[in-house]
Amino acid sequence: MLKKIARFVKTITLCFFTFVGVYVGVFYLLSLWPHRENTAIENQEEKEIIIYLSTNGVHTDFVLPATTATQDWQSKFDFQGRVVRWVAFGWGDRGFYIDTPTWSDLRATTALQALSGLGASAMHVTTYAVFTAGENRVKLTLTPKEYQTLVHYIDASFEKEHGMYKPIEVQGYEVTDAFYEARGSYSLFYTCNTWVNQGLKQCKQKAALWTLHDQGIFRHYQ
Repeated sequence: MLKKIARFVKTITLCFFTFVGVYVGVFYLLSLWPHRENTAIENQEEKEIIIYLSTNGVHTDFVLPATTATQDWQSKFDFQGRVVRWVAFGWGDRGFYIDTPTWSDLRATTALQALSGLGASAMHVTTYAVFTAGENRVKLTLTPKEYQTLVHYIDASFEKEHGMYKPIEVQGYEVTDAFYEARGSYSLFYTCNTWVNQGLKQCKQKAALWTLHDQGIFRHYQ
């Protein structure tokens, strides 16, 4: 009996580590492989709208101008009189965002629920009066058509009620950020960085074939 239990535990352990090894290997290789649009001929339309990609070392955000001819984000949010020239959007698991402000706050239940794909998602919106290129930031210049595509992608990721974004009634990390209900589910195969990577694909920017981590995006801009 004990031998059978030992064999069972050994088999389960072997399967687990095999899965982890294949999982890590596949997502790393796919993050190295550029999406086919990366080799497309440069669009001849004048590129005139500047955006940024920003990472904190784990999580990537889109940082967009607050107001352009294409989209006025100030009409979508109450910025409470603050001077806002840039708005950052980051999609992710609600539990990670709200219940885990620092890694020391991470609980096993939060991580397991997020990785299972069963948890709710949230959009983290942060405002800036000034935002410039720097370490862990990449500047991109889009055509109006490309920018419109990205705006639609971000807008479609918000959960709406009567056409309005639905705020989550919790305190942000600072006075300059807030959380909103979002569509989709975070999982072992679709993370906050996958969401950004998909948005880059849609607006024909450099992107990985598939990635779970921020460096899978940023290595294509080095």
